Formats: sequence, structure tokens, C-alpha cells
Amino acid sequence: MKKLTSIILACCFIVMSGCSNQNLVPKTEASDVVDTYGITSFTVTIDTNEEQEALTASFSEKKERSEAEYTNKKEEVALHGKKALKKIMEAFEKMQPDPESEETEIIKSAAEAFGFKEYKMIRLEVKFKGYDSKEIMFSK
Repeated sequence: MKKLTSIILACCFIVMSGCSNQNLVPKTEASDVVDTYGITSFTVTIDTNEEQEALTASFSEKKERSEAEYTNKKEEVALHGKKALKKIMEAFEKMQPDPESEETEIIKSAAEAFGFKEYKMIRLEVKFKGYDSKEIMFSK
């Protein structure tokens, strides 16, 4: 029984560690986000009337590892790593994020940039290099 439990735990560890690596982004590409937009960490979740977490996107640039993940249930898309970062950067290009922007402007531009003009709730957490983290939640 102990041997079976050990094998199951080992398999779970292998599966879990393999899944976490799929979100990795090469250091140079993560640095491009920081250099271009000044963002070191970004997470957005958008709920619609039809779907909880209709969109989730996240990017984090860290010294030891950088990650990106993007899921859009409306378009049935789930991306990880470099592909997710590309989709997030497309949204940043539309948003033109600025650490001095008003919270309502950040929310509005994020929703539009990710293709959600109609939403029930949006949660956004963004950290610009050299600034405190902003956590914003807006419900309609």
C-alpha cells in the first residue's frame, strides 16, 4: 500500500510540475514587456452575465522565472507561455497602460483591449516598475 501511495504521489508531482512549466516565458520576452510598458505584473479577470471568468489573463516578470497565461472562454482559447504573452501584449498595445492613469480609465481600456465591452465585473491587478501595485475591482 505504501508503494502504491508513493507511486501515485510521484505521478501527481510529475504532472503538476510539468503543467507549471507550460506558462514559462523566455527572459528576453518578459524584459520586453517591462521595457515597453513598464509592467512587471498584470492580472485581469472579466465576468460577463453569461460566464464567470469569461476572460483571465496574467503576466508576471520575476528574476527567477517569468510566466504568462491567457484564457478566453468566449473565444474558447487557452494559451500559455509565449503564445499567451503575445495575446496579452496585443491588448497592452491597445490599452497603452500608464501608471498615472485614473482607475476608471484603466478598467475601461483593459475591458475594450481584451474585447469585452459588455461585462458584469472586472478585477485588475497591475504593478508598474517603480510604483505600488494597483488592485481595482469594478462591477456594473
